[in-house]
Amino acid sequence: MDQELTASFDFLEQRLALMRELARSLEQVQTTLVHSDLRGIECHTARQRELCEALRRVEGEVQSQVTSTKLSNFGADSPKRTTWAQIPEGVVSPVVRQRWETLAQELTLVEMRVRHLNLTYGALLRRAQRTLQIFMRVLASSANTYAQPNVGPAISPSTMREVSHV
Repeated sequence: MDQELTASFDFLEQRLALMRELARSLEQVQTTLVHSDLRGIECHTARQRELCEALRRVEGEVQSQVTSTKLSNFGADSPKRTTWAQIPEGVVSPVVRQRWETLAQELTLVEMRVRHLNLTYGALLRRAQRTLQIFMRVLASSANTYAQPNVGPAISPSTMREVSHV
């Protein structure tokens, strides 16, 4: 049971660390978006993709681990979602139970924060897209107003030679 609990704590801590890093990246990308830093936006987007892939891998490991753990014998769907009410009282110590609850609570808070940051970032992206569309429409409609100036009659090379000899 200790080995299964250790693995479960490791998965929770990995997920928590990845979610915290994702939250930091979402906060930073909002700043780069406000400053119109395209390179920064691309870097953060790539990092967020990597973090999401890492989260999927951790979830996959958790799901594969569930089938071989004793926790599943207590009716738990996965170590991440196990509630301590599903595990008999004498199986784990109160300290371990408290640590689990603390990690699970922190993870829930970080997940809610990531969700909020993601919604905010999406709203900023939509606003930036609308602004860009407005500028494109203004530019397209003013194309006839601001026509390229006439340079004047073209001077031929032979005329240039005559002028330079005078």
